[in-house]
Amino acid sequence: MTEQPTSSPAAARLAWVGASLTALLLFFSFGPFGHPLCAFVALVPATLATMLRPDWRTWRRASFVTSWVLWIALLVWLRHVYPPLGWLGLVLLTAYCALYPFVWLLLARWIFPACAGASLPARLLAISGLAGAWGLLEWARSTLLSGFGWLPLAASQTGNPVMLSLCAWAGPIGLSIALVLCNLGLARWIVRLREFQREEASLKPVGPMGWLRRITPELYLGLLPVALAFFAALHEVGTKPHGTKDVCAGIVQTDFDPNAKWDSARLQEHIETIGRLTFDAAAQKPDFILWPEAALPLSLESEGYLQRLTSLSKAVDTPLVIGAIDHRGAGYANGVAIVTEEGLRKPVYAKRHLVPFGEYVPFADFLPLRKVVPISEDCVAGTSVSLLPLTTRRGDTFMAGALVCYEDVFPELAREHALAGADLLIVVTNDAWYGREAGATQHVAHSILASASTHLPMLRCGNAGWSGAINAYGYATPLTEHGSIYFRGGKTSAPVQIVPGRSRTFWVRHGDWAVGLGGLLFALTYVWRRRRAA
Repeated sequence: MTEQPTSSPAAARLAWVGASLTALLLFFSFGPFGHPLCAFVALVPATLATMLRPDWRTWRRASFVTSWVLWIALLVWLRHVYPPLGWLGLVLLTAYCALYPFVWLLLARWIFPACAGASLPARLLAISGLAGAWGLLEWARSTLLSGFGWLPLAASQTGNPVMLSLCAWAGPIGLSIALVLCNLGLARWIVRLREFQREEASLKPVGPMGWLRRITPELYLGLLPVALAFFAALHEVGTKPHGTKDVCAGIVQTDFDPNAKWDSARLQEHIETIGRLTFDAAAQKPDFILWPEAALPLSLESEGYLQRLTSLSKAVDTPLVIGAIDHRGAGYANGVAIVTEEGLRKPVYAKRHLVPFGEYVPFADFLPLRKVVPISEDCVAGTSVSLLPLTTRRGDTFMAGALVCYEDVFPELAREHALAGADLLIVVTNDAWYGREAGATQHVAHSILASASTHLPMLRCGNAGWSGAINAYGYATPLTEHGSIYFRGGKTSAPVQIVPGRSRTFWVRHGDWAVGLGGLLFALTYVWRRRRAA
């Protein structure tokens, strides 16, 4: 069958309305303003608008413009990052991110209306394939061009422990696929109800088989992930591990201006401030004290700096886990190190996934651009997991897997720590670059997804923004002062429970299998749609 697009003004207006409502609901799906339930219906308006079969030119315009506006609204805090480069990043990066929902909306326009009059197996395949396409696009965005996996749809569920439990089985992208499937099942149910109303209006008799036709199997398929999430959550409640050991950290949140931190004229002031805050953080005798990313602009190669750190650790009688600069060859590593009263403890973790234009400049020989971080040398990527050994005050030794800032956006890095035997995840970051808007709240959503996917608890320290504890199931406890996550101080985190030898989650063992399954279903859907159009 050959589709005839509708070019009427009414269809064009409704196409814009549907795409705009979807963009608005997606915006309100994410924190700090949104609600997890918005993500269950966010894609419904645009999907229903495809049933009007608007002409392709109108649909392309509506899809891209609304997707771009959505990403501008989500990433508007980028303007704070080393202006005026932040403004350039806001324009270019948001336009790039908009391409992915734009492509999905084009696929929805091509596939979803073709479900009308199709057989039940074909309809089930179509919505499954469209959900799989969303997962493929999220995976591509987190992989291509170094990857920018910021705010997958799964990040909308960080306040929903039931849906979050799916991460341990299917990972963050699998949870995104499940949410899209819910949206599509609901949209097909609404379409079917509308069709039924037309049948009643035509005065057709409604017998037992007619009432049976009200049932929409696509809705049940869409609700299946919700049911599975409840079972997964109950499974987590019923299998609480034994032999847990509490660990807490003293969190030093410096709240230094991200540019002034590199000002040599203020170095002594910053050294004295971080020393004072370290004593404050040590007051309640935590198991270790955690500093933020690149806490001071000093290298671990500096003997004077190491002596000062060693003396500080001895004075507070607590190991220091610090975000540190470690010179390597002609560059430097953005790393995490442990310093005790005995000195620097090996290994030092080096950040493996670097930030383009923040820690290095891609194609530097061809692009007239500079880094936004005021260090002349390029950052050198680490090549190994390098778990950090730590010992609690009770003498229990465990292994910590470190992630530096942007690395928690890539759940595969947390998975590699889990496979290597980590008992705990540590994140050090510098969210002061984002200003005091939504950036820090959006960023911590990725840390929550990492913990929920690996069932590894996490302790997190930021220069400014979100610092605190996240348990193995993604429940987050921030440190605040006067109700705000933005403060300068040294505080003790809520304790998290580590389980030495904890069994690995299904996702840790098998990775992003949901992406592969979604890709297969989309390929089959593509073949079906091509044949149906013939």
